Amino acid sequence: MNRRHLLIITAATGLALPVVAFAEPSETPPAPVTARQWQVVELTLAAQREYDHPFDFESVRLVVTFEGPGAEQLEVPGFWDGKQTWKVRFTPTKQGTWKYVTAFSVQDDPGLHGRRGTIHVLPPDGENPLFRHGGLLKVSPNGRHLTYTDGTPFFWLGDTWWFCPSTLVPFEGSSNPACSSMFRKLIDLRAKQRFTVVQMCFLGPPRFAPGLEGFSVLKPDSWQPQHVVYWQEVDRYIRYANQQGIIPVVGMAFHRSTDAVSLDALKKLWAYFLARYGAMPVGVLIQGEYNLKQGPVGERVEKVLRLGQFIKECDPYKRALTVHPWYYGGDQRQAWDQPWYDFIMVQGGHSREGPPPKFYLEVYNRKQSKPLLEGECTYEGIYGYDAAVVRRNAYKAIQSGSFGYTYGSHGLWYPNQTAEDQKFDKWGKPIPWWQALQRPGGAQMEHLRACYESVDWWKLAPRPGAIVPACSILTKAEGDNTFLLYFVADSEVPPGGRMTGVKGGAAYVGQWFDPRTGRVRPASARLVAEANGLVLPERPDAQDWMLVLKRQTEP
Repeated sequence: MNRRHLLIITAATGLALPVVAFAEPSETPPAPVTARQWQVVELTLAAQREYDHPFDFESVRLVVTFEGPGAEQLEVPGFWDGKQTWKVRFTPTKQGTWKYVTAFSVQDDPGLHGRRGTIHVLPPDGENPLFRHGGLLKVSPNGRHLTYTDGTPFFWLGDTWWFCPSTLVPFEGSSNPACSSMFRKLIDLRAKQRFTVVQMCFLGPPRFAPGLEGFSVLKPDSWQPQHVVYWQEVDRYIRYANQQGIIPVVGMAFHRSTDAVSLDALKKLWAYFLARYGAMPVGVLIQGEYNLKQGPVGERVEKVLRLGQFIKECDPYKRALTVHPWYYGGDQRQAWDQPWYDFIMVQGGHSREGPPPKFYLEVYNRKQSKPLLEGECTYEGIYGYDAAVVRRNAYKAIQSGSFGYTYGSHGLWYPNQTAEDQKFDKWGKPIPWWQALQRPGGAQMEHLRACYESVDWWKLAPRPGAIVPACSILTKAEGDNTFLLYFVADSEVPPGGRMTGVKGGAAYVGQWFDPRTGRVRPASARLVAEANGLVLPERPDAQDWMLVLKRQTEP
């Protein structure tokens, strides 16, 4: 069999699909193959010859048109993957029969142009929510949160690894002799703790393997054929995270690192990234702190805004898109009203108190509603902040309108390699990454998610002023059916405090949720609202607690 006429179809998520071989382009198309909805199908094609500039889509371009049930059509770009190998990754969005045809800019290459085939797509299976519901995130119809691709509400619980992927966060090996894979250890623990996202910014040394000397993600015009090994290694990171139910949400730069990079170069970078990973459960935050007030900030912002529109246009799946900003007091909100900007990521910064609730409420109550997310606030260990500080700011953000939260740990957002590695000590004393991974606040984020998922969290809305006399209790509610009241640690609850907005005589079942342990205890046998509101039960102690109230149905 001539290799240039070979088409291999595999499932990147582990579903075994047959190998399909073409003898000549004019022959009968291969037998249909089987796939699963929401699981990536990978088509591998062999070109007739090698091309001089295979990374450059302006020079050579492969596009596959997929037509599915209900006239669904997706045009998916392919990518070069070394020598004469080209690939296309496709996620079926509907069940049923899909047909595809390849188109290559060099039409006399029969290995890449005019390939046809059929894929029969079965219902999703397995327990992984990315493969059961689709990991290409969307905005909910009411504009308040994100969903999996099929519309199932998505709870964003993120960790921050800005220097990943890189040799600072290797897939094989680590700076800790007891750990054979740093990245797998990070993912495995966070998956066990029910995190759903990792925020990564491709910072750090890229030299995963020999041949990457001189390689820079931000210089696509200088990429050489041997540099494909970089992206092949990145494949391993993203696939492993996805297999554990975690979505990498990625940027490609931070601060001023794109100031000297042209918009055209950034478009080439993102076009290749989307061709390679656009069908996989990944998110995009473009660039960290894009509107930092240093250097030519106006030019940088304009570049990022135009790049965001380009990314949206290039993405066949139109996933929810955002950009990571400077801290909330310096963020000029340049992206907020852009048509491509789907959800508002804010950075609460790293003061002990974090933003006041009124900041989040202002964003939440904007006339043009977009989902609000706290994407960076008081990393644990920065300036010595402990788990109590992290918990308070996390619950405060969500109670005030954020649809999730991104955690961070000092020593892990930048992965300090040893006890002697004191890089970024201006933020507080760093500790090695494997110790930073085990901080108690990170483990307590699992309890935060469990607390909100004990109710229909996506139906809750902030209810400021619900408690009288006014105090620091933060309230979120679904009508008068469900209430979540967060009692801030060491705050005073006024005697006779009561919750308003309930009908007199309405009865509620209450539970105290412990944010430190995830345990619950009953508030009392039965809570009944009076005409002027529901008298609050006494909290167990002066630490932070969540009171969960659910209205009893009428007999």
